[in-house]
Amino acid sequence: MTLTKVFEPIEIRHLEVPNRIVATAHGTGFSGGELLGGPDLIAYQVALARGGVGLSVLEATAVHNSSQAMTRSDDRVIERYQEIMEAIRPYGTRVFQQVFHPGSLLRPADGRVPWSVSTVPSLIGLVGAPITVEQIEEICTAFGTAARRCRDGGLDGVELHSSHGTLPLAFLSPLYNTRTDEYGGSLENRMRFIQGIMRSIRSAVGDDFCVGIRLGASEMPGSVGEDELRSVVESLQREGLIDFLTTSIGDFFRGASITGGMEYPVGYQLPSSRQFMSAASVPTIAVGRFRTLEEAEQVIADGVADMVGMVRAHIADPDIVRKTREGRAHEIRPCIACNQGCNGGALYTGRMACTVNPVVGFERTLSEELITEVEHPRRVLVVGGGPAGLEAARVAALCGHHVKLVEASSTLGGALQAARRAPRHALLGDIVDWLQDAVERGGVEVVLDTYLSADDIRSEEADTVIVATGSQPRLDGFQHTRPFDPARGVDQPHVRSSILLLTEGVPDGAKTALVLDTVGHFEAIGAAEYLADKGLALTFVTNLPSLGSPLVQATFREVTALEFLFDHDFTLLTRHHLAEIGPSTCVVHPLWNERPREVPADVVVLVTQNAPNRQIYDELLAAGQTDVFLAGDAASPRDLTTAIAEGHRVARAIPSDVPIAAG
Repeated sequence: MTLTKVFEPIEIRHLEVPNRIVATAHGTGFSGGELLGGPDLIAYQVALARGGVGLSVLEATAVHNSSQAMTRSDDRVIERYQEIMEAIRPYGTRVFQQVFHPGSLLRPADGRVPWSVSTVPSLIGLVGAPITVEQIEEICTAFGTAARRCRDGGLDGVELHSSHGTLPLAFLSPLYNTRTDEYGGSLENRMRFIQGIMRSIRSAVGDDFCVGIRLGASEMPGSVGEDELRSVVESLQREGLIDFLTTSIGDFFRGASITGGMEYPVGYQLPSSRQFMSAASVPTIAVGRFRTLEEAEQVIADGVADMVGMVRAHIADPDIVRKTREGRAHEIRPCIACNQGCNGGALYTGRMACTVNPVVGFERTLSEELITEVEHPRRVLVVGGGPAGLEAARVAALCGHHVKLVEASSTLGGALQAARRAPRHALLGDIVDWLQDAVERGGVEVVLDTYLSADDIRSEEADTVIVATGSQPRLDGFQHTRPFDPARGVDQPHVRSSILLLTEGVPDGAKTALVLDTVGHFEAIGAAEYLADKGLALTFVTNLPSLGSPLVQATFREVTALEFLFDHDFTLLTRHHLAEIGPSTCVVHPLWNERPREVPADVVVLVTQNAPNRQIYDELLAAGQTDVFLAGDAASPRDLTTAIAEGHRVARAIPSDVPIAAG
């Protein structure tokens, strides 16, 4: 496809944006305090700007002390904005700030009662205090003051966050807005709060500053729909209160739709957003898991939207625009929409990361722009071609080392080659394919179907050895919550690992299955979806209180997994223990009670903590091998995010300050 539209500049009010690609607002946790800004956030934003994004919208910041948020706005932030713009301005990227008030959607850390539209409990179950008319005016003024700080700090615009259940959207929702004053009842009254905010913002910044709004319909029956949002857009346009419209969908009724995972199709939000986007005469920004400029081009060429948001794609590779312009689109690191680093990091650890791009959040020290070829290249041997080994080989080659990667199997990718076979998990394979291409481009020597012993490795006479040999399923019935009580009967032929299940399929004649999960990651979910998709009646047994760990829940992908599984013959047993496996049934019981329950199972899949394959590493150390490193599951079985990050960091840590004698 010939790209023309995405590279065209566009005017928002009187501001020219150099192209049609947007990094819409997303929480990072990089500011390191209550004020937005700081060196880590600046370095992250500079990477986006250097990569060519046309518009970047800074993450939501709270405008009033009655709300809980990662960052909030006061006059000190003006200097922070000036620092951001000084760093970004040379690249031509335009920068807006998103401002918001979450109402009772977030729980204040100090225990205060949050201000809310009414006493109707929010989606997190919190009952707020209905704000008075005077407090409404106070909040509207606070939005205007926050917008003025954006202008005074040198930013290019401001965006009101009025989606995902925030306070402005709660006012709009008849489910939450039960007020009987002029802010409740009819749609005209319910949109009065949004109008007041936008009037305050426009009054504070004047006519030469870009002002916009982000709107998205709820998927909750009886809440805010597309027709109401269309009326809001038309009302705000009539008064000249908005210069652009950003779209979204969803709230925490079904958080999975806000940032759809790999199971969602490209452009999945468009059927909803185009219903109210079409009412806009101002430039519009569409979102919906777009990963390539070709996808964005199609949306713009079809007249659906004027600009396209590509947040997670830019987290995975901030150089999307630059690489595409230079004819290097095949080099773009793909987002796999796993949500583990971005959503999972921001919500679970308080700091965003990226599964496929370990540089995110550490641009000041790990940016690949900082890599220069070493003066004294080493002979680097990478043992193992899973994600950790591939990333280590790729980065070591970038550093200028002579790299050889040896893999015992006939394919690269490790466990991901099996994981990509699960229904709705195919995008996992994209990062394997990209890493394979990257090591080939980097000149890495790749040897397959070759098992190396410790003696073989020593005979290679490598200067540095990276052991990335992964891990293997124990399949011994051990369950860490009851280490004294392993499952009995594990040595039967219908007991298997998830890898064996996904590579060899379901045993002939099997009609029922049990999946045991003590890890709480997507491995067991993928196996369960595979079995359900094959038509087996499935029982999912886990020691956890829910499907998946808190990290999985922070991705919101457990929502769609449960929807998929409950569409089949599926039973979920949480806080349970697998006691015994029989030929066609299993015995399980609650963790703290041994009352037995018999479950039919012609096939049993054990997803428990793996054993690291570190024997070679230990043997090399015992033999006196120096400069040998462990990476990924060989060090400790964890997850894909950690495996890639460790491979990257180990390669960056290879000593290179002294020459190595020729062998």
